[in-house]
Amino acid sequence: MAYELVSLLQKQGNKAILEQLASWVNATDRMKNKKHEVFEPSFDKKECFSLKFTLTKVNYIHWNPCKAGLVKLPEEYVHSLAGYYFTGFQGVYPVINYMELQDVDLSVSAS
Repeated sequence: MAYELVSLLQKQGNKAILEQLASWVNATDRMKNKKHEVFEPSFDKKECFSLKFTLTKVNYIHWNPCKAGLVKLPEEYVHSLAGYYFTGFQGVYPVINYMELQDVDLSVSAS
C-alpha cells in the first residue's frame, strides 16, 4: 500500500508530502535506499491465535479512521477493508475474508 500511495503522490506532483515522507526515513533505512516512510514504525506485533482476539484486532483497525476523525463509519473510509466485511462488496483493494482461509486454524489458544 505504501508504494501505491507514493506512486499516486508522484503522479499528482505532490512534492510537499513526498518531501515530508522522505524526511521521516531514518539514517539506517536511507542507507538501504529507502526513499519514503509512509507508516509509523510499530513494534507491537501480536499473533492472532483465537477468533476472539482476531476479531478484536480487525475491529480496532476498522475503527481507527473514525477515531482519527476521517470518517463517521468504518465502511466510509476508502482505504479500509471494513466496507467488505460489513457489506460484502469489494472496494478499492481486493479482499479475502480471513474466515474463508482453509489452512488457518484460529482455534489454537495461546500458551
